[in-house]
Amino acid sequence: MTDQSLAPFHIDETGDSDPSHCLFLFDGDMEQVADVFEAHDAESHGHGWESLARSLVRSCMPDNAGKLHFGSEAGTFVVLSSDLKALTDLAALLHSAFHNRELLGRYIAMANPRS
Repeated sequence: MTDQSLAPFHIDETGDSDPSHCLFLFDGDMEQVADVFEAHDAESHGHGWESLARSLVRSCMPDNAGKLHFGSEAGTFVVLSSDLKALTDLAALLHSAFHNRELLGRYIAMANPRS
């Protein structure tokens, strides 16, 4: 089941034997805000989003750091977790930034996703 209120981010069950969930964002959606990343000399692909997300987890939700497992590739941002609340909280942060270019720019500047 996918929560459309977090679009373009998606949360689905992984289908594995354990009750895991997967948060993802595809490259076609990443392109909508690629210029914000580029303005901060940051990569806008899956690894850039992963660096941004890791920074947000460290600064905004450090208690969830051990519950989130990143596995992004160039064309897809991916986070796995058996803790649906932790995953949804991260998705909400990223969703807010995706739809607010100024906020996204501030988060990118703080995260320095290229490092």
